[in-house]
Amino acid sequence: MMRALCAAAILWLPAAWGQVNRGITTDQTRELTSALEMGHEAPQPDKPSASLTFEEADDPTIHEHAIPPHQPTPAARKAAQKALHLARKKRHDEAITLYREAVADDPLYFEAWNNLALELDAAGKTDEAIDTLRRLTHSAPQHILGFANLVAFLCRQHRYADAEVVAREAVKAHNYSFRANYMLGTILVQEGEWTDEAKTKLQYAEVKYPAAKSLLERWPAR
Repeated sequence: MMRALCAAAILWLPAAWGQVNRGITTDQTRELTSALEMGHEAPQPDKPSASLTFEEADDPTIHEHAIPPHQPTPAARKAAQKALHLARKKRHDEAITLYREAVADDPLYFEAWNNLALELDAAGKTDEAIDTLRRLTHSAPQHILGFANLVAFLCRQHRYADAEVVAREAVKAHNYSFRANYMLGTILVQEGEWTDEAKTKLQYAEVKYPAAKSLLERWPAR
């Protein structure tokens, strides 16, 4: 039931990127923004294990300590299925109601919590969406997607210091995640911190993200 960083939740980079940071052109900003989108399909409601699809590809060590998939209750799954159908029709308020029913019936239904946050944002309730994702990162830190969506919302509000805190939490919980390292590296650069730490994070992430390599190729000379 997870829609990851879809159109409703993209890790945006501000238009001022090229003005704040040296050597970043408009085309490069567009390239970075594109690379920060997840671009993964939503797992189907009847396949709860699909929630780990992205995470297995994102962390080369995750197979060593795979997260057991959660089996949502039938009632919660049914509500989430209906919610996803409504969400696709942009009937966000109705989708929110059904996602709330899903998580009330099954508080451990990670995908439903994640999608509830995305629908809240789509309905213009971004602050509540952020609160929902923040709670999710605390209750289910084993999932990188909660962190990624929270970083996305914070960056879109230009709350880069807060986003950095979340990205650091993500790296701490998912040290080998390409996504977590990429998020932290790009946020540091966004804040004008072309540091050794940012460089190390991007060097790790460039295996998966060409935009990380692009940044590294334009690293300011000291």
